[in-house]
Amino acid sequence: MAYINWKRAGAICAGALTATLTTLSVVGPAGAQPAAGTLTTQSYTNAAGTRSYELYVPASYHAGADVPLIVALHGCTQSADKFRQQTHFDDLADTKGFIVAYPEQPSSANYTSCWNFFQQQHMQRGSGEPSLIAGITGQIQQRYSVDVHRTYVSGLSAGGAMAEVMAATYPDVYAAAGVGSGCEYGATAACAGYQSTDPEQAGKLAYQAMGSQAREMPFIIFQGDADKTVPPINAQQLLREDQVEADWSDDGQENGSVPQAPTKVDQAQAPGGRSYTVSHYSDGHGHELGQFWLVHGMGHAWSGGDASQQYSDPTGPNESLAMYDFFMGHTAP
Repeated sequence: MAYINWKRAGAICAGALTATLTTLSVVGPAGAQPAAGTLTTQSYTNAAGTRSYELYVPASYHAGADVPLIVALHGCTQSADKFRQQTHFDDLADTKGFIVAYPEQPSSANYTSCWNFFQQQHMQRGSGEPSLIAGITGQIQQRYSVDVHRTYVSGLSAGGAMAEVMAATYPDVYAAAGVGSGCEYGATAACAGYQSTDPEQAGKLAYQAMGSQAREMPFIIFQGDADKTVPPINAQQLLREDQVEADWSDDGQENGSVPQAPTKVDQAQAPGGRSYTVSHYSDGHGHELGQFWLVHGMGHAWSGGDASQQYSDPTGPNESLAMYDFFMGHTAP
């Protein structure tokens, strides 16, 4: 997930809407019983190209009873299946009763399978990778009983940065966004190893990208304070960008209507693991706008992730559960 990798992008092919389904075996964490749900591989195609995705549907799912949907975006050098194993979102889906989708970025679109969040053609609604991810989301909503008011997007690293792009370009599709070790909207690839652009400018750009659908977008951010791949300053800038976007969205101008300071700060420690700080932020009306989880001593990783997967820190708090809990507190208008 280094800087040089995020700049290597390939061509994207075009085509018509298609879908393929292949049932796969579902394997839980080492030593655990197989998950009870169903894992399939499907695909979505539009004018921007084709993307496959893994889809996990829990055994408790019944058509006609709407359930939440989480769209989870992997990081550089990862695959959809590796991210699925890393996050254990499947196990959580079995317990909580939601569907989870894992879109996959092929190496033909980016040399190291990074989402191209830093390229202009992939930062806009209705084109490029945002249109493909939104298309996957819509396809699942059409085929399954999904609550359109409880559809969410999350990701790690480049996937986290692309989750932020999705929050800006499709605020009418996603109720909230979760970003792990990622970057702000409009970021350049330089956020890997250094820091990104001015968050005041990024917040305004995100608001403009929302267009007529602009609204305050709830967010949860995870960051390790020992991350050398995407330094912690990027998480601080992402936080500020989200606040600025919300400030613009609530009344069409940036006038300090959204407070910068946290309303509450909690200190805690994962059982037998890392300590962490959770800062809570509100909008200008006293409603929860976001959470910022800073995991002390963690590098570039998914907190609480599976130890068998790269870019995981199993000693941190459970990032997947924290994101789910936050998401369930926020429904789309």
